Amino acid sequence: MSRPVLLLLFLLGAWSCGTVFMWQTAIQNFAVAETVENSTREGLAAAAEGLAPGSLRTLVRYQASEVNRLFFSGWGWIQVGLAALAFVLAWACRCRRAVVVLVGAMLLITVGLAAYVVPETVRLGRLMDFAAEGSQPQVESTFWTLHHAYTGVDMLKFAMGLVATVIACRQATQRVIPS
Repeated sequence: MSRPVLLLLFLLGAWSCGTVFMWQTAIQNFAVAETVENSTREGLAAAAEGLAPGSLRTLVRYQASEVNRLFFSGWGWIQVGLAALAFVLAWACRCRRAVVVLVGAMLLITVGLAAYVVPETVRLGRLMDFAAEGSQPQVESTFWTLHHAYTGVDMLKFAMGLVATVIACRQATQRVIPS
């Protein structure tokens, strides 16, 4: 197996692992916020003593949101780099057309998510952070539409990466082991 093909497979694998890590991170950040909110630790209770009822929840959810915003914004642009490099390698390795098309589509999706969906979701999320629930129905509706679109498209991109990886592996092993 050639080094460029190995590098392509490594990039696709790293990209997939990074995606799963980010999904887990987003879920766990809010789970940790809920754990903190429901904590009975003395030190936390003393620190939150002066807060109005519900303020601790708002504060820890805000912190979780900001961490997710930071991670997803950074990860989006890291993915653009990974996608561009993977596309160049798929093209240069003369991978099957399906691999080049899949990785090219993943690159386009990644650019769209990083350049529009993530920044707009971040912007709308910040508008909602301290607003009363239901006070901005249009902002909330657009936020959740973008959030669900990101999730669905990211899952599609992940599946496309797995298919591209399988096809590239099969092609690479067919070159090594003649039939």
